[in-house]
Amino acid sequence: MVEVNHYQFNVVMSCSGCSGAINKVLTKLEPDVSRINISLEKQLVDVYTTLPYDFILEKIRKTGKEVKSGKQL
Repeated sequence: MVEVNHYQFNVVMSCSGCSGAINKVLTKLEPDVSRINISLEKQLVDVYTTLPYDFILEKIRKTGKEVKSGKQL
């Protein structure tokens, strides 16, 4: 069985359009991304995936949003 990683990113998002852009780019990675939780209020993006951390980070950065920090949980 492939290990699913849980990554959490602190992303600067000011509106639902920002979170929507991130959700759209991550949804395209399904089935490698199994779950996405985006909290606009907390400025957090949780991603459950079999893909490497750096790959997900790059995809989020390509939306033009600033990623303040990220970690593997």
